[in-house]
Amino acid sequence: MTDTITLTAVYAAVKLVAYSAWCLVGLRALRAAAAGLGSALALGAIRWLIGLGFGIVIFFAAGSMNAGDAARTYFLIYTPVRAVEWYLMARIVSHNVRRSWSSDAAVPLPLWCVGGMLVSFLSDLLSPDGVQGRFCIGRCLC
Repeated sequence: MTDTITLTAVYAAVKLVAYSAWCLVGLRALRAAAAGLGSALALGAIRWLIGLGFGIVIFFAAGSMNAGDAARTYFLIYTPVRAVEWYLMARIVSHNVRRSWSSDAAVPLPLWCVGGMLVSFLSDLLSPDGVQGRFCIGRCLC
């Protein structure tokens, strides 16, 4: 039980750090004057909370999963959810710095969103399920 709690705490911290780092990339892509660690951490925390909210909804909506179909189900559920989450974050980041994500951004909006999705998927490898080689359907912090 203690190992699961420790793994979950590490997983939550990894998500926060990964999301904050990717938000810093977004701030810098917009050439924001406020592209500091404090802003990135605050935006990472917002992204973490958005993921927690979506994760809770998925937990209750997903119900029982067939273990043999876990990989397919995981990607079918989390790919569109994470696309929405990172698009929302792009809007929040640009609103935060009062700059639109225009064509002159250092990283184009679609690429930043896809990168954020990859950050989300890769950080799931450190979830308690991911460490055991399983997919965390309904138990991930999106």
